[in-house]
Amino acid sequence: MSSLGLFSAEEVYDMAILTEQNGRAFYEAAAKAASTESVAKLMHNLAEAERNHEATFRQMKEASPQHPPRESYPGEEQEYMGALLFSRVLPDQATGTRAVAAMRTDAEALDFAIAFEKDTILFLYEMRDIVSAEEAPKVGALLAQEKSHVRILSKLKQDLQEGR
Repeated sequence: MSSLGLFSAEEVYDMAILTEQNGRAFYEAAAKAASTESVAKLMHNLAEAERNHEATFRQMKEASPQHPPRESYPGEEQEYMGALLFSRVLPDQATGTRAVAAMRTDAEALDFAIAFEKDTILFLYEMRDIVSAEEAPKVGALLAQEKSHVRILSKLKQDLQEGR
């Protein structure tokens, strides 16, 4: 963390990169463990999307000007982002692979994936508020993609429950 006790733009991008790496590891493990072709295919596609998002965040990090986050009091963003990171479904890659090993059904994998995507959406909303005005639309585009992941995962879960 920065010496001021605030997250720098670089640190926020590092958090985003880590989130994408954790998601990719989960989706790769879930694809291998899936019992239906449709779930395996979706998990594989989402792993690739996470890889692409990671690359985007790496590019954004390299191009990002260094600036402290906007806060209403000193340490506000550090506290909030720390709480988000601590409470998320997928704090590291090992958690995802352990979760997959404990899952008995594809529906459980889909539920976990939906929870992960919701965590990512929340993180990206906050990130969009922290990054520069020039970077915010890029984060917004990734946010839209994560929202589409929730819709796709939810639809597949519904299809499985209805025997489709």
